[in-house]
Amino acid sequence: MRTMWPAALDVGLTNKRFRRCPGSLTAVLLILVGGVLLAEGQRVAGSRVIVNPPTGFSPARQFAGFENVDAQSSIMVTELPGPAAVMQRGMTKAALASRGMTLIESASASVDGEDGLLLHVRQATPSGEFLKWMLIAGDKARTVMIVGTYPAASEATVGEAIKASLLGARLGATATAPDPFEGLSFRVTPTTRLKVAGRVGDLLTLTETGSMAPSRPDAAWYFVGHSFANVAINDLRAFSESRLNQTTRTRGISNVQGQHTQLNGLDAYELEADAKDARTGRPVRIYQVIAPDQAGYFIVQGFVSPARAGEMVAEFRALTGTFRRTGHD
Repeated sequence: MRTMWPAALDVGLTNKRFRRCPGSLTAVLLILVGGVLLAEGQRVAGSRVIVNPPTGFSPARQFAGFENVDAQSSIMVTELPGPAAVMQRGMTKAALASRGMTLIESASASVDGEDGLLLHVRQATPSGEFLKWMLIAGDKARTVMIVGTYPAASEATVGEAIKASLLGARLGATATAPDPFEGLSFRVTPTTRLKVAGRVGDLLTLTETGSMAPSRPDAAWYFVGHSFANVAINDLRAFSESRLNQTTRTRGISNVQGQHTQLNGLDAYELEADAKDARTGRPVRIYQVIAPDQAGYFIVQGFVSPARAGEMVAEFRALTGTFRRTGHD
């Protein structure tokens, strides 16, 4: 049920709207790299990656990385299990086009002693045309994907600063992965059957084995995260059904059944549906909960084979019942 594209990028649409974050880089030491002013390196919460963000960028609240609200620009960091070379080979012109991106250029790059791939792409959004620098690097066990996004009109200023940040990243700042809940705006309590397997950006993954590695074909997967964008939701049921159809892991959604519910005091909509795995074509049962808040929406998705849906959807629901927002009374 996994695809080459990072699952975290399913959580929301980037660059539709930026949310102002607290904090300031005023007191941070600034360094000059290749003529571009960058801040001192900061480890991205929930990751082992250190990035020197351009001056004016602050830690983002809705994703793992940094953002400059006034410049409509961001740097998002995603760590994935598996060899970096596999994702690098998959970043073709056709694959990017399927995600609405046009490849401008592609080149090899050395980042923190590892072979990397640096891509420059263009993407049209409802907010205008944006450009992205995308870095894919790592080793045989771990892939690091860093994506810097900015308005096309800022190519010579913000764009160059973001490029310098990506190329100066340090990929393995610590020997072990940090607390998987670090920097997240929520908590869930793993059950005896669903254990924390890791994170992809700010999307927390739980599996039956506690590993992100592929297991039995009918294994259950559970994801919980928050949208990147501050999306206005007027009709929660309609939005939930529409969001379900945007999920890239599945196709052929059918037999959708839902109900209004609550998620830690938030109005929410829970649904179940049948589908097919987009990669293998196997039947899949989907469980989903959408809960809007002031910054966008929380999303929960569980996937399992129909043969095990009777037991595992109940497990998904029990795990969702432990959901709590951090800092919420």
